[in-house]
Parts: sequence; structure tokens; C-alpha cells
Amino acid sequence: TEITIPDGVSSIEWGVFGDCSSLTAITIPDSVSSIGGRAFWGCSSLTAITIPDSVSSIELGAFRGCSSLTEITIPDGVSSIEEYTFRDCSSLTEINLPDSISSIEWDAFRDCSSLTAINLPNSISSIGDEAFRDCSSLTEINIPDSVSYISYRAFWGCSSLTEINLPDSISSIEGIAFEGCSSLTEITIPDSVSYIGGYAFDGCSSLTEITIPDSVSSIEGGTFRGCSSLTEINLPDSISYIRSFAFEGCSSLTEITIPDSVSSIGVDAFEGCSSLTEINLPDSVSSIGVDAFADCTSLTEIIYSGAATGAPWGAPNATVKSK
Repeated sequence: TEITIPDGVSSIEWGVFGDCSSLTAITIPDSVSSIGGRAFWGCSSLTAITIPDSVSSIELGAFRGCSSLTEITIPDGVSSIEEYTFRDCSSLTEINLPDSISSIEWDAFRDCSSLTAINLPNSISSIGDEAFRDCSSLTEINIPDSVSYISYRAFWGCSSLTEINLPDSISSIEGIAFEGCSSLTEITIPDSVSYIGGYAFDGCSSLTEITIPDSVSSIEGGTFRGCSSLTEINLPDSISYIRSFAFEGCSSLTEITIPDSVSSIGVDAFEGCSSLTEINLPDSVSSIGVDAFADCTSLTEIIYSGAATGAPWGAPNATVKSK
């Protein structure tokens, strides 16, 4: 079924067409300036909609669950993509965002599983938590210079993402930001980044190499867990802590240099690094967690003269040798 909203209507109110699952098309006149929250939530048969340039506000969840919607253009007057506005729009392949957009709020495009690409305008200053979570067809994205951080779980489960460009404006990558991005082969972390959150790259199983900038002070818990193709990682002298599970399951990692700045290695930090044959630990390391090298089946030698107890920390075939 189709519906035409008459001229003179200035707003589409909260939830007014919610769960109209047989609605296939709607015509919105130029008199409309706002689309209320959940206005079209669950309109699962809606395949196309034209939003007139008169619209300056689209509220939260307005098109959530419009699972047949394939394309949409946001008019220039809209300043924000609100919370879960397009969540579960599983047929959406393309969306055009104008330069007026300053923020993408949390869950905005979550589970848009057919979305292959999106251009983020330079006007965007923030991308909310889980904004692109489980956009499993998204292959590439460019983050504009106006964005200062990558939010919590922002790209979690974007399993087709092969490349992402992070600008020098980024100061932090929050926890779980790229977890499950299993097709991501490379990422350059700019020198501006001072914090990488726990499990940020967990399960990025195609990532082969990564360089951590000097501004980062610790490898947080599970940051590179399950990066099973990672063969090389460069740790700067700024690193003080390698937290628990940091490199767990990095089964292709053949070598790693631990800088003299490191004082602590957490529980299970290198568990399952089955290609690691030798590791040289600086004397600055005073604490090594239980099973830090568990299931490191190829590790035969740990070179270490420091004070940490519990050797060989779960390594089944390793001996500890003093320097």
C-alpha cells in the first residue's frame, strides 16, 4: 500500500507509521520540516522514500527496521543522524550524507548488513558507539579529519572491511572498535593516537602487521587477541604494560621485541602464540602473569634475568636463560 501526506503538514509525529509492515511507498510534501522518532519503525515493506529538502530534523529510530529500504538521501538541513535511525535497514546499500551532518549517534547504522560504502563528510565531528556495528558488507571507509576518536564498538563485526584510513586528528581508539573485522589486512595508526582500548582489534584475523605509535603507553587487555595472521608488531619505547590476553591466539607471530620500558606482562598475554620460538624479556619487567606464554608450543627459549617469579609462565617447552 501507498500513502501521500497532504501539503500543509509540518511534521510527521513520533511513531505515526510504526509497524505498518505493508506500507511500500510514501510521499512527503515540502511542507514537512521534521520526522519524529520511530515514525517509520518496522515498515518492513517500504522500498524507497524521498525526504524533501524542507526536512531539518530526523529523530531517533525513525527508519529502524525498514528492511526493504535500499537507498536514501538525507537533505542538507539535517545536522545529525540520531540514535538507531537506520538500524536493521538490512537492504540499504547506499546512503548519501550532506555536509550539514556534524554527528552520527550510537547504533545509527547498526546491522545495515547490505551497506557496502558510505562517504562521511568533513563536517562530521563524532561517530557514536556501535554506529556501524555489524555492517558486514562494508568494505572501505574514510574517516574525515574532523573526527577526534573512534568510539566504542564503532565498527565491530564489519567483517568485509579491508581498509580504513585514520586521520592525524584521531587521539584514541576505544575498546572493541574494530573487533571481528576479519578481512582487515592493514591499518595505519597515526602518531596522534595515545590510547588504544581493550579488544580494539580482537578477531582481526587477516591483519598481518601493525605499528604502535610512540604516544601509546600500554597494550590493553585483548587488544590483538585472535589476530591469527599477525606476523610482526612493533612496540615503541613508550609502552609500560602489556595487559592480559593482549596477543592471545596470535598464532602466526614469529617474533616480538619487548622494549625496556615494559614493567608488566599480564595473564595469558601471549597464550596460543604457537609460532613464537624465542622471546627476550628486558630486566625492567618485574611482573609476569600466570600462563603468559601458555600454549606457545614452539617457544623453546625465554631470555630473562629479571625478578619476576613463576617461570616459565605456562610455556610447555621453554627454558629460561639468563642474559
